[in-house]
Amino acid sequence: MKVIGFASGMVLGMAAAAAAVSAMYPDVPKRIKRDSGRVRRSIMKLL
Repeated sequence: MKVIGFASGMVLGMAAAAAAVSAMYPDVPKRIKRDSGRVRRSIMKLL
């Protein structure tokens, strides 16, 4: 039971941090989405 509470606390903390960053810097989520697509494509090319 402690593990579930710990895991849910970590998830909520990460979500709160992501919300805070996206509130301060509105263009960051767009950059992350764009760059993650580039990284995914480059990994697929390597494989």
